[in-house]
Amino acid sequence: MRILDWLFGGNDDDNGATVAPAVIEQRIEQVVQIVNPHLKHVAGYQRKLAPVVEQAVLYCRQIEARILPSLEMSAAAWSENPLLRALFATADDVPALFSRCTEIQDFFAESPCAEEVWASLSFRRQELQGFGLAVHDNTVRHDVAQTSVSFVDKKVLQPRASEYDARIEIRRRAFKFLVTQALEQIASVNTRRKDLIEQRAMLQARLSMFKGQRAGIESMFEGGVDTVGKIEELECRLAENERSLAECPGSGDTLDYVMKRVRSVLTHAADHLEVRPVGLRLDHANILVSEGSFGAATEIVLPEVRVRRAPQIHVLVGRFPRSELIRRERLFDEARRLLG
Repeated sequence: MRILDWLFGGNDDDNGATVAPAVIEQRIEQVVQIVNPHLKHVAGYQRKLAPVVEQAVLYCRQIEARILPSLEMSAAAWSENPLLRALFATADDVPALFSRCTEIQDFFAESPCAEEVWASLSFRRQELQGFGLAVHDNTVRHDVAQTSVSFVDKKVLQPRASEYDARIEIRRRAFKFLVTQALEQIASVNTRRKDLIEQRAMLQARLSMFKGQRAGIESMFEGGVDTVGKIEELECRLAENERSLAECPGSGDTLDYVMKRVRSVLTHAADHLEVRPVGLRLDHANILVSEGSFGAATEIVLPEVRVRRAPQIHVLVGRFPRSELIRRERLFDEARRLLG
């Protein structure tokens, strides 16, 4: 088990507007262990973190609640489920994807009595503009602007023994993501300060060199206009460097800055992680169909996970039956056949 999985393994299985004190205390300790264990030396660190941790836990419950109700992800369900038909070209593609997941294979191997597994399915949506055929007023047109939709980068994640466990895992992962966002901000500032210190040393060395050149040139020719200009430019850059360094936390206030960053991220969780529903009206070829257009179309709704500085993804939770699992041996045989 990876260290982050162990640290964030506690339960938060309530759905109300309050968080149990034990959960808040556990999440605080998890934040401290991940971000900086020395935060325990900050006076009143638990009191300072408790309100924002509670706020973040409640927000992660909202994130999980915005994921659609779970569905059966199987070849048997493909023909009856328009969402599965939009995601997978054929019924056989469903068990093929789940069976290629090592964690799914391991789950069934380690749980011989389990008849099903629950897991999250993540994927990206791609929209491609183009032209195609369309019928309007009984006339076939070949130059109609169309938007085709495809779903790529499908990944099966977090297999669990029950729907409850799979959905609780979403809460845990959401909270862990927020904590790592704070950690990334802190690491970015530390890197920035290091770069500024190195830049300052370089500027000071160059400035010293040009001042020495100016003294030598002036003593000989009373000139050195270019050198003077370079000195002025370096002095301006050095002053700007000093101002930037002053805005970075120094060694004396590092823990205070870390606490500030953690509180800021957990307070403004929606700025870093959001889930919103996206409605799509698609025909049988996954072409977007506008309201009022002729022809058969099906409306589907997908929860879109929006993350700062990352491609947006969709996430679903579903049940995959053991009866459709393709055994490892068969997968290996098919791979060898394709390679041969």
